Amino acid sequence: MKVALMGFPLSGRTMLFDALSGGHARDGVASIPIPDPRFEQLARQAGAKKITPAAFEWRDDLPDFNPDKPETARQPLSLARQSDALVCVLRAFDSPYAPYHAPIDPARDLRFWLDEFVLSDLQVIENRLERLTKLFQSHKESAADRAEHALLRQMHAALSAGESLAAFEIPSDLESRLRGFGFLTRKPRVVVANIGESLLGGEARSEMLASLQAVCDAHGLPMMSLCATFERDLRQLPDSEQAEFLQMMGVAEPALPRLARLVYEQLHLQVFYTIGDDSRAWLLRKGGTALDAAATIHSDLARGFIRAEVCHADEVLAAGGWKAAHKAGKVQLVGKEYVMRDGEVIYVRFNV
Repeated sequence: MKVALMGFPLSGRTMLFDALSGGHARDGVASIPIPDPRFEQLARQAGAKKITPAAFEWRDDLPDFNPDKPETARQPLSLARQSDALVCVLRAFDSPYAPYHAPIDPARDLRFWLDEFVLSDLQVIENRLERLTKLFQSHKESAADRAEHALLRQMHAALSAGESLAAFEIPSDLESRLRGFGFLTRKPRVVVANIGESLLGGEARSEMLASLQAVCDAHGLPMMSLCATFERDLRQLPDSEQAEFLQMMGVAEPALPRLARLVYEQLHLQVFYTIGDDSRAWLLRKGGTALDAAATIHSDLARGFIRAEVCHADEVLAAGGWKAAHKAGKVQLVGKEYVMRDGEVIYVRFNV
């Protein structure tokens, strides 16, 4: 899953990326594990020699642009379409080195992004409608082309009325045709207010953040605040010193795991596990079946799928391991249509 960080220059976007990646990134891209203590317990219990947690691919490789010239946002917005989720980083701290707007106003900056998402999606739809119109003129269109044209006109009307496409229902037979457009207003989006250290522990008292929260609520967007500089400095400390630093700053816990959980929730994901010498955590959309899980692991498993053995991780841990869970009758034998639950361990029986 690819998560793109978006933000104006000097918003602290890259500082946040450095905090997330621990400074270990390549060309603005870093694969960062999703915190999962349950998986760590499973892997230890199984005596795993290789442990691979589920991870997000965080990206800070979108080109910068001049916020006073909205047309320069076209390239980064186009690249953002390739991501699965967007995290909008907004400056909510004072700095002499970030003077492009005065006064500081993250709510205004968020409205800029939301407007650009709408305009960008409108442009994509208009371009596609133009191509479809030319196809109609040649009388070579199919019924699917006509259906797509009608749907895109409805989407265009919704965007023109100031609505996003987040709740827009797309018929299943047209889903694959429209997936490649990567509509920005349909993507899961998370808003991050990058505050100064002086606000740590007292964000609720900030009128500025209250105004931003109102905009987020109006658009159904989840919001959280953090201090990217603090998170980066915390990440650089030895584990033994982090708790003391958090207490000194009046902060209950690091914000980065909370950010990862929030993105995870917005993507409507769940996790499942394969355990053994090579133990792995895998991501699957909620509602995914045992066959979908098999395909996530390897296409051969899906192609030759026979049955799957599943058991929830909590039951495996409580039983003392996979074999013990089998003996206790906790493991189910299921077919390809079985809907996976979050946190299940799976073993796929297959024959290719």
